Amino acid sequence: MTKPRIIVTGATGKTGSLVVSELLKAGFPVRALVHRQDGRSEQLKAQGAELAISDLSDVERVSDALKDVQRAYFCPPYDPYMIQGAVAFAVAAKEARLEPIVGLSQWLASPSHPSLSTRQSWLVDRLFSMTPGVAHTVVNPGFFADTYLVTIGLAAHFGIFPWMYGNSRNAPPSSEDIARVAVAAMMDPARHAGKSYRPTGPELLGAEDMA
Repeated sequence: MTKPRIIVTGATGKTGSLVVSELLKAGFPVRALVHRQDGRSEQLKAQGAELAISDLSDVERVSDALKDVQRAYFCPPYDPYMIQGAVAFAVAAKEARLEPIVGLSQWLASPSHPSLSTRQSWLVDRLFSMTPGVAHTVVNPGFFADTYLVTIGLAAHFGIFPWMYGNSRNAPPSSEDIARVAVAAMMDPARHAGKSYRPTGPELLGAEDMA
C-alpha cells in the first residue's frame, strides 16, 4: 500500500529537517518546501526527499508544491509576513484537499502577547483550525533546548551564562523530540485531529541548572 505524500515547510530548519528525516525513515514520500537550493536542501535531497522551491507567500508556487500531497507539516516563517504565508498555504491546502496540517506553534501564543510573532502564531493556529475539510493538530513547545545549548561557547569563553528570563523554570524539549511528536501526529491524523500537544524535556530547569 502506497503511503501518503507529506510536504514539510521550513524543511531546512531545526524541526523541519528532522521531520523530513523521521518521515523518510518511516517510508513516507516527502516533499521538502525550501526557499532555495543550497547545501542544506541538497542534504535533504540526498536523503531521498523531493525538493520544491518557493516562498510561502507565493500562493501559485505553493499550490504547485501541494499537487499530489495528502498531508503537511507547517513550520511558519518567523517574520513580519507570517500571516501572509499562512493564508497562502491555507488557500492552497483547501484546493489540494489536504487531509491534515500539523502546525508548529508557540506555548504562549495568544492574541494579547506583547510579541508580534507570538500573536501571529495564535492567528495561524486559528486560521488552520477554520480551514474547511482540513484536520489540524498543534504542536506548541516552549523555548527549545537549543536556545540555551547555543550559549555553551559563550559561557565557556567568558564565564557568563546569558539568561533573560529571571528566576523562571522551564522544561525545554530537544528539536528531535518536537519532530517526533509532529511525525506521530501526521502518521495517525484521525487520532490527533483537533488536539494540541506541548512537548517538554524531562524536568523543570532554572538558569543555574542550565548553566
